[in-house]
Amino acid sequence: MTVKLKLLGIMLLLLQSWDLAAQLPTAEQQIQEASKVYEQALTQKNEPLLKSILADNFILTTASGKVLTKKDMMLNLNKEGTKYDKFESSEVKIRILNEAAIETGKVHTVGIRDVKKIAETTRYTDFWVKIQGKWLLLAEHSSFITNP
Repeated sequence: MTVKLKLLGIMLLLLQSWDLAAQLPTAEQQIQEASKVYEQALTQKNEPLLKSILADNFILTTASGKVLTKKDMMLNLNKEGTKYDKFESSEVKIRILNEAAIETGKVHTVGIRDVKKIAETTRYTDFWVKIQGKWLLLAEHSSFITNP
């Protein structure tokens, strides 16, 4: 009887751990959430939130060809005459390889940049890395979509 109880206990523990593992977000879901946080930080001009999602050696190549670092992003975030109202992503694909991920998609951006109203659609590639258990944006590249 004792052996049966032990086996039953082990089976229950295995079922519980299997259930917990099924509840954990996948790497793809974690990237999706991190991407939302990134957009939220930009629309809310939330510097601490933006700092928390960008890797220290982050680099962005904008659709207009500018290259920005994490420090540049912080300066631009609080720049007078810049306010992002909305980021609407579509065609998002995420590919995971161990502790790295590539996110590609299309984003429609609405707001004000350098005191000029914008409503633009670009394609982007984001490179995410998992550092100390947290996904951080290491590099981003965007390009304008042109009609053939």
